[in-house]
Amino acid sequence: MKTVKEKANAKINLYLDVLTKRADGFHDIKTVMHSVTFGDDITVSVSPSAKTTVQITVGENKFLPTDSRNLAVRAALLFLEKAKINAAVEIKLEKRIPVAAGLAGGSSDAAAVLRAMNKLYGRLFSVSALNSIGAELGSDVVYCLYGKCALCEGRGEILTKIKTKAKAYVVIAIANEHISTPVAYKSLDSVYSDFNGERLTGGEPHFDRLIASLSEDKLDTDGFFNVFEDAVLPSCPGATAIKRRLAELGARVAMMSGSGPSVFGIFDSLEASKNACLALRAEKYRAYYTRLVE
Repeated sequence: MKTVKEKANAKINLYLDVLTKRADGFHDIKTVMHSVTFGDDITVSVSPSAKTTVQITVGENKFLPTDSRNLAVRAALLFLEKAKINAAVEIKLEKRIPVAAGLAGGSSDAAAVLRAMNKLYGRLFSVSALNSIGAELGSDVVYCLYGKCALCEGRGEILTKIKTKAKAYVVIAIANEHISTPVAYKSLDSVYSDFNGERLTGGEPHFDRLIASLSEDKLDTDGFFNVFEDAVLPSCPGATAIKRRLAELGARVAMMSGSGPSVFGIFDSLEASKNACLALRAEKYRAYYTRLVE
């Protein structure tokens, strides 16, 4: 049996805009994602086998399926299918990233499994080939295979790497709320009339400011933008309260990540981020302090 360990980092969206609704029902987006040091730990082991099997353990997390509904399991199965290999795969997942929170937890787990499997099989697939496998699993998986900072377009699978010197401490918090991505998009379509051009999102000026600041040591938080806030926050009072509290606790900016309902705040010091995190935990929110991956 051979074993590889991988880190599955959470991501936050520094900028997220929806440009159009496509004929296939999906949306063309424009987003700048940045990974943070907070995340899950994944251990993947493989053994030769006449028949492919994939088993996953998720500790005491009762919300995670352990069959093919789990994206990490599907990642292992798809890798072996593409490689035309049979194997017995064991995945141990130490889950920390909140589920369905806009932090790409499932996508990051799947990407970590793909990276681990590729290492276990002597880097059988090139980076581009592995990205193609990831794209079959989900748009965010392509970004999560790379991590760091990137502009993602199309459905999220068209990735442009961004070199950045930006450093920041981050607090991520979530209330006891859940919203699925399809529901969030449905709400967004309602707010923006199916993106027929009658109401503009207003994101582009923010994008230009953010991109210009990413080459500097300090982020221009006026460049942060998330179009989903208009559609999701009205139905998520907990996320709305966290956003307000992060600002009160000294965050330079507080914003929802992805389609929510997690909210993050950007702080200039480790001490400030720790204090804010502890304050939110005292108020019974799930909160984590972390920093941007350099």
